[in-house]
Amino acid sequence: MKNRSLLILLVIFLFSLAMVPFASGEMYTWEDRNGKIRRTYYPPPADQVKQKNSQARSSVGERVVKSQRVELYVTSWCPYCKNAEEFFRSRGIATTIYDIEKDAKAASRKRKLDNREGVPFAVVNGWKIHGYSPEQYTDALAE
Repeated sequence: MKNRSLLILLVIFLFSLAMVPFASGEMYTWEDRNGKIRRTYYPPPADQVKQKNSQARSSVGERVVKSQRVELYVTSWCPYCKNAEEFFRSRGIATTIYDIEKDAKAASRKRKLDNREGVPFAVVNGWKIHGYSPEQYTDALAE
Protein backbone atom coordinates (compact mmCIF):
# COMPACT_ATOMS: atom_id res chain seq x y z
CA MET A 1 0.00 0.00 0.00
CA LYS A 2 2.83 2.40 0.87
CA ASN A 3 4.62 1.76 -2.44
CA ARG A 4 1.40 2.31 -4.37
CA SER A 5 0.83 5.69 -2.64
CA LEU A 6 4.38 6.76 -3.45
CA LEU A 7 3.92 5.70 -7.06
CA ILE A 8 0.70 7.73 -7.34
CA LEU A 9 2.42 10.78 -5.84
CA LEU A 10 5.35 10.36 -8.22
CA VAL A 11 3.01 10.16 -11.23
CA ILE A 12 1.14 13.29 -10.10
CA PHE A 13 4.43 15.14 -9.56
CA LEU A 14 5.78 14.17 -13.00
CA PHE A 15 2.50 15.13 -14.66
CA SER A 16 2.57 18.55 -12.98
CA LEU A 17 6.14 19.11 -14.19
CA ALA A 18 5.09 18.23 -17.72
CA MET A 19 2.36 20.88 -17.61
CA VAL A 20 4.66 23.77 -16.64
CA PRO A 21 5.55 24.76 -20.24
CA PHE A 22 1.88 24.97 -21.16
CA ALA A 23 0.99 27.08 -18.15
CA SER A 24 3.72 29.64 -18.80
CA GLY A 25 2.89 30.40 -22.46
CA GLU A 26 1.86 33.88 -23.60
CA MET A 27 -1.83 34.34 -24.34
CA TYR A 28 -3.12 36.33 -27.31
CA THR A 29 -6.54 37.98 -27.21
CA TRP A 30 -8.05 38.89 -30.57
CA GLU A 31 -11.35 39.46 -32.35
CA ASP A 32 -12.17 37.23 -35.30
CA ARG A 33 -14.03 38.34 -38.45
CA ASN A 34 -17.37 37.39 -36.88
CA GLY A 35 -16.75 39.62 -33.86
CA LYS A 36 -16.02 36.75 -31.48
CA ILE A 37 -13.25 37.39 -28.93
CA ARG A 38 -10.72 34.56 -28.89
CA ARG A 39 -7.83 33.69 -26.56
CA THR A 40 -5.04 31.53 -27.95
CA TYR A 41 -1.43 30.60 -27.23
CA TYR A 42 -0.47 31.58 -30.78
CA PRO A 43 -0.73 34.87 -32.70
CA PRO A 44 -4.02 35.24 -34.57
CA PRO A 45 -4.09 33.97 -38.17
CA ALA A 46 -4.20 36.97 -40.52
CA ASP A 47 -7.12 35.57 -42.52
CA GLN A 48 -9.21 35.17 -39.34
CA VAL A 49 -8.71 38.63 -37.82
CA LYS A 50 -11.47 41.21 -38.25
CA GLN A 51 -10.47 43.71 -40.94
CA LYS A 52 -8.82 46.86 -39.62
CA ASN A 53 -9.91 50.35 -40.64
CA SER A 54 -9.46 53.81 -39.22
CA GLN A 55 -12.72 53.54 -37.23
CA ALA A 56 -12.19 50.02 -35.88
CA ARG A 57 -10.45 49.19 -32.63
CA SER A 58 -8.98 45.71 -32.30
CA SER A 59 -6.81 44.04 -29.68
CA VAL A 60 -4.33 42.93 -32.36
CA GLY A 61 -3.83 46.22 -34.17
CA GLU A 62 -4.82 49.70 -33.11
CA ARG A 63 -4.41 52.99 -34.93
CA VAL A 64 -2.00 55.47 -33.34
CA VAL A 65 -0.14 58.56 -34.56
CA LYS A 66 1.22 58.02 -38.08
CA SER A 67 4.92 57.17 -38.12
CA GLN A 68 7.34 56.24 -40.85
CA ARG A 69 9.64 54.18 -38.72
CA VAL A 70 9.33 50.82 -37.04
CA GLU A 71 9.76 50.49 -33.29
CA LEU A 72 10.08 47.01 -31.82
CA TYR A 73 9.89 46.27 -28.08
CA VAL A 74 11.57 42.97 -27.16
CA THR A 75 13.40 40.93 -24.53
CA SER A 76 16.68 39.11 -25.15
CA TRP A 77 15.29 35.65 -24.33
CA CYS A 78 12.10 35.80 -26.46
CA PRO A 79 12.23 33.62 -29.63
CA TYR A 80 9.28 35.49 -31.21
CA CYS A 81 11.20 38.73 -30.70
CA LYS A 82 14.13 37.28 -32.67
CA ASN A 83 11.69 36.31 -35.44
CA ALA A 84 10.25 39.83 -35.50
CA GLU A 85 13.73 41.39 -35.64
CA GLU A 86 14.67 39.06 -38.52
CA PHE A 87 11.43 39.89 -40.38
CA PHE A 88 12.32 43.59 -40.57
CA ARG A 89 16.09 43.05 -41.00
CA SER A 90 15.62 40.62 -43.92
CA ARG A 91 13.49 43.23 -45.72
CA GLY A 92 15.98 46.03 -45.15
CA ILE A 93 13.51 47.99 -43.02
CA ALA A 94 15.08 50.39 -40.52
CA THR A 95 13.92 49.29 -37.09
CA THR A 96 14.53 50.81 -33.67
CA ILE A 97 14.75 47.93 -31.21
CA TYR A 98 14.18 48.42 -27.48
CA ASP A 99 14.93 45.72 -24.90
CA ILE A 100 12.38 46.47 -22.18
CA GLU A 101 14.31 44.48 -19.56
CA LYS A 102 17.52 46.46 -20.08
CA ASP A 103 16.07 49.90 -20.79
CA ALA A 104 13.71 51.33 -18.15
CA LYS A 105 12.75 54.28 -20.36
CA ALA A 106 11.77 51.91 -23.16
CA ALA A 107 9.73 49.80 -20.75
CA SER A 108 7.94 52.95 -19.58
CA ARG A 109 7.32 54.05 -23.19
CA LYS A 110 5.89 50.61 -24.02
CA ARG A 111 3.52 50.80 -21.02
CA LYS A 112 2.26 54.18 -22.28
CA LEU A 113 1.66 52.78 -25.76
CA ASP A 114 0.35 49.41 -24.66
CA ASN A 115 -1.47 48.46 -21.48
CA ARG A 116 -0.93 44.73 -22.13
CA GLU A 117 2.02 42.60 -21.09
CA GLY A 118 4.08 40.62 -23.57
CA VAL A 119 6.60 40.96 -26.34
CA PRO A 120 7.25 41.40 -29.14
CA PHE A 121 5.27 44.60 -29.45
CA ALA A 122 5.71 46.69 -32.59
CA VAL A 123 4.61 50.10 -33.77
CA VAL A 124 4.67 49.90 -37.56
CA ASN A 125 3.59 53.00 -39.48
CA GLY A 126 1.26 53.91 -36.67
CA TRP A 127 -0.21 50.46 -36.03
CA LYS A 128 0.30 48.81 -32.66
CA ILE A 129 0.86 45.09 -33.19
CA HIS A 130 1.03 42.53 -30.40
CA GLY A 131 3.03 39.34 -30.88
CA TYR A 132 4.94 38.09 -33.91
CA SER A 133 2.66 38.46 -36.92
CA PRO A 134 4.29 38.74 -40.37
CA GLU A 135 0.87 39.27 -41.97
CA GLN A 136 0.06 42.25 -39.76
CA TYR A 137 3.57 43.67 -40.22
CA THR A 138 3.14 43.43 -43.99
CA ASP A 139 -0.28 45.09 -43.86
CA ALA A 140 1.02 47.93 -41.68
CA LEU A 141 4.06 48.46 -43.91
CA ALA A 142 1.77 48.80 -46.94
CA GLU A 143 0.01 51.84 -45.39
